[in-house]
Amino acid sequence: MPSFPAFGNPVDPARILNDGMDVVQKKIFADIAMTAARAKGASYADVRIGRYLNQFVVTRERRIQNIANTESFGVGIRVLAQGAWGFAATNKVTKEDIVKTAEKAVAVAKANARILTEPVQLAPQKGYGEVSWKTPIQKNAFEIPVKEKVDLLLSVNAAAMDAGVCGVAVGRNVWGAPNPGEVVKQLCRVVHGMA
Repeated sequence: MPSFPAFGNPVDPARILNDGMDVVQKKIFADIAMTAARAKGASYADVRIGRYLNQFVVTRERRIQNIANTESFGVGIRVLAQGAWGFAATNKVTKEDIVKTAEKAVAVAKANARILTEPVQLAPQKGYGEVSWKTPIQKNAFEIPVKEKVDLLLSVNAAAMDAGVCGVAVGRNVWGAPNPGEVVKQLCRVVHGMA
């Protein structure tokens, strides 16, 4: 079965809908990053603390290959120093690692400044202050039972195979047929109800 280490760390499905880090703690970490960036010479800095959840339901032909829930959590720091942009990120969310990451972002900006032909100048813009944003969710995909997702994928696969497709891998290109273009057309017909 394929695994997905590049997409985050495995997370217990029972924990996936938890809110994550407290907003007060996020502010503390953002302040640490901003202070460290300014101390190293940044004239501008912004900090994003993000938690990204993914669920992979992988099917091939008439089988389930894998089901995985992952979480990616970390801090991204963008700075402007000596007229150039710098960026660094970490998934180690501790005071020490955030300071190191802010310092790395400034070092990247200063390295970029050496090859600039014209320094970056920000357009005048009134600041928004402290902002916290959460994606508005109308239908939470994690609340849909996995069985429903599996059934849907397997039914699409079955319909495609019944229509003559020699192999289906959801999320991948299907090759190996004498005419891959015809395979894609058939899949579109099945998926969009034109079969």
